Amino acid sequence: MNEIKSPGKFENKFPVASIGYRILAFLIDFAIFWIIMMVVGMFFGTPHEEGIGYSLNGFPAFLMMLLGLFLWPISEGVFGQTIGKRLLNIKVVNGNLKPIGIGQAFVRFFLAFIDYMFLIGLIIAATNKQNKRIGDLVANTIVIKTKNANIQQRV
Repeated sequence: MNEIKSPGKFENKFPVASIGYRILAFLIDFAIFWIIMMVVGMFFGTPHEEGIGYSLNGFPAFLMMLLGLFLWPISEGVFGQTIGKRLLNIKVVNGNLKPIGIGQAFVRFFLAFIDYMFLIGLIIAATNKQNKRIGDLVANTIVIKTKNANIQQRV
């Protein structure tokens, strides 16, 4: 198990979140988003000709975009966790093990599109000790386990 040490006087150890937990957290978040999108689509969307899914336009599409931003970068920037990460007791922190900000969360979010193409992020995360994908490397963030961890909270 990889661990990182917090800077400062007390040298607490924090275990790095595994790639499996990170993938599962993403799948939970994506499932939540997909379910909400299907419900919104049933009421406000146009059914696809194939019979699977809906097209959203105008205000409903704008609301879904806002929901996606809230579910991923905003919730990570404010709370350090998405719903999936919270359920799995993992959290995003910066390189100094302090809470990340909205800017770092948006960098991670936008680079996730590159990370998920051809599983590039998974390959890169598997090749470094802290399981960092491209978004984590650029934003200087790390995903750690929070169960029994004493993380400095926002005041």
